[in-house]
Amino acid sequence: MRYQTNDVFGVRSRLIASYIERDTVDQAFREALTDGNEVIVYGSSKQGKTSLILKNLSARDYVKVECSPQTAPVDIYKSILRQLDIRFVESEAVESRTEDAAKVSGGFKVKIPFFSDANAEIEALTKASSGVTHNVRYIEYNLELAQDVSEILKRYAVNRYLVLENFHYLSLDVQERLAYDLRVFQDQGIIFVILGIWREANRLVQFNGDLLDRITEIPVEPWLHEDFRRVIKKGSELLNVDFSQIEDLLIEASFDSIGVVQELCKSCCLAAKVEHTSPNRQIITIEHLKVATKKKSEEYGVRHIRNFESFVDIARKTSNQSGKLSLAFPYYFIRLLLTTDFTNIEQGLLRSRLLEEIRLLHHRPDDVRSGDLGAFLHNITQHQISKKIQPPFVDYDRGGKIMKIIDSSMYFFLRHCDRAAILEDIPNPFPHEGEDQAGVVGERQKNLF
Repeated sequence: MRYQTNDVFGVRSRLIASYIERDTVDQAFREALTDGNEVIVYGSSKQGKTSLILKNLSARDYVKVECSPQTAPVDIYKSILRQLDIRFVESEAVESRTEDAAKVSGGFKVKIPFFSDANAEIEALTKASSGVTHNVRYIEYNLELAQDVSEILKRYAVNRYLVLENFHYLSLDVQERLAYDLRVFQDQGIIFVILGIWREANRLVQFNGDLLDRITEIPVEPWLHEDFRRVIKKGSELLNVDFSQIEDLLIEASFDSIGVVQELCKSCCLAAKVEHTSPNRQIITIEHLKVATKKKSEEYGVRHIRNFESFVDIARKTSNQSGKLSLAFPYYFIRLLLTTDFTNIEQGLLRSRLLEEIRLLHHRPDDVRSGDLGAFLHNITQHQISKKIQPPFVDYDRGGKIMKIIDSSMYFFLRHCDRAAILEDIPNPFPHEGEDQAGVVGERQKNLF
């Protein structure tokens, strides 16, 4: 069988041919679907969360809602009902050609038509265009209440999984609201599968402690080197290529990211002019890897540099409370990211270490307080969402008090980019107030790698 390289390797919205199953992930996921708990799939970006769904669930098994920063719980519930073809009449007045159209009012209430409930209110719905009259029984529900939504789903005997993709895009208020709603749905046997970009366990339990023992979490990380070898081997057999000369180097360059492994493999094959299954065994060489590394570094760089610039884009304003200028934590955070030792970035930065390092860089170190830094870190995800940084590249684990990179391509980019040059192009909101810190930054830049 002939395969296209883009269908074998790379990051795609559909399942790729080199996907491998891992017992610690795939088997755990399948078991989680049957234990009655809500299911949380989490990990860094491009680490296989969506592929896990595509591999283990057929399209008829689930309904998927793509979350966004503007999504509210009621939007999710409306989408679910529409996709399940459950018809409803919204509370707002609706224009109609009929003489006896249903009218409801108030909040996010809806009326669901049923044809077999003798206790429901009977309303006439006349189809003027056809002249046919139907007697329809309507029951009013409030889509802001998880209890009401669960009653609708139970009444229609819905037995499909409800998948929430990109849960991390939701505002923290919405995430917290849904964490409470999940408790209701779990009681009713309605299973949500939530996909989110974060790296710490018990993320939703932090919003609602009552979810403890009511959710099953499936982390898609870590990926082991043996897993990467299996992916490369499977893809190599499908395309009739040989990665043996560069396999170790390729895996080392990926920084434990399956997304980077997949993209490097694809780019190596394309550099070797392998666009589909090769009729003859094609050897992938170090030169192909160099071309692939340069290509992916440039591609990732466009997005990450733009994200850095958006992240530090702050207004220089005065605080109403203290009369002091903004502490500009976004700028100093990126400055630290581009000057600190690479090993520290990989391991994550503790809040105490961040406080110490930012004070060393800051033009007003005495004003940098732990509480102010904590407020910035607690809102770091929302800050990225407000700056349209999607997916977010950094996250703060409140439980462990540690900052972690959650964009799996970030490590690869930071290793291969000129961090000092990027820092020079990042606009400094205080260009004349931090000159005494230039020596500190200069010394850091000498030891970037």
